[in-house]
Amino acid sequence: MDALGVPARRYRVYGGWAAERLGRLKPNGVLYRRSGLSTLIELETLRLGVEGKTLIWRTLLVVAAGEPCLDESQLHNLLDARGQIDTLETLRLTAAEAVFSPRAGSVTPDSQ
Repeated sequence: MDALGVPARRYRVYGGWAAERLGRLKPNGVLYRRSGLSTLIELETLRLGVEGKTLIWRTLLVVAAGEPCLDESQLHNLLDARGQIDTLETLRLTAAEAVFSPRAGSVTPDSQ
């Protein structure tokens, strides 16, 4: 075994390991363009954020009963995030259909 063969093999193994790890950074497997899966994940994250925000307002409403500096009517207005959630859900379902429908991944001879 020559001295150059062992390090070259080792670098290839390390290179493969690094490439596999880097590939995990993007769940859609696409490095240079956006995919529908990215949009879907972003919309789901936004929805979680809006729902988490409503939990904060609910907690503050409980605290507001004994805290005069908290305005309960303003907290009720902030808690009304139903419109945001409905909009995000519509967008999320549209994105999910685009990503997971049978025709989303199909390649026709004309599209090649």
